[in-house]
Amino acid sequence: MKWITHQAAAVGAALALHLPPAGVAAACAGAVLPDVLDQKLAGLARTPRGRQKIFNRIHRGATHWFGWWLALFLAALVLGLPPLQRAVLTGLGFGGLSHVVLDMLTPHGVPLQPFSRKGRFSLRLCATGSVGEYCFLAAIALAVWFFMGHDLLQLVQKLGRGSFF
Repeated sequence: MKWITHQAAAVGAALALHLPPAGVAAACAGAVLPDVLDQKLAGLARTPRGRQKIFNRIHRGATHWFGWWLALFLAALVLGLPPLQRAVLTGLGFGGLSHVVLDMLTPHGVPLQPFSRKGRFSLRLCATGSVGEYCFLAAIALAVWFFMGHDLLQLVQKLGRGSFF
C-alpha cells in the first residue's frame, strides 16, 4: 500500500476509536513507521545501489511483524502513563498495526515471525498502486466523511485551540 492509504486508514480508524488529537497525529505517523524504519536501515549502506539492494532485502521483514506494534499498543493502554504519552504511544502502536493489516491485503503480505522471510500471510486483495488500492482509499475517505465528519470537525476545532489531549 502507498503511504496515503496507510495514513488515511490509520487516521480514520483513530477517529473512530475517539483517540485524542495527539493520538490521531501519532497514528498518522505510526501508519508509515514500518516503511520509514526499513528506509533508515537501508540508508546505512554507502551507495544508492547498496541502499536499494538492502531495502529490497529487508522491506516487509521484522518491522512489518504485527507483534511489535500490538505490544506497543497494549503497553500504552496498560501502563500508567500521563494522558499525552498514553495518547502518543497508543496512536503509534495503532498506526503500526494498521500498516501491517493493510500490507496483509497485498500479494507480498507480511511475516508471521519477526526475523524470518518464510511463513508470510497475504489476503491478495489488491496490489500496491493498483486500481483496487485507490478504490479502497476512496472507500476509506467516504466512510470517514460519512461516519466521522462531526468528529473530524471537532478535531480541527481542538487543534485550532491548541488542545492536544
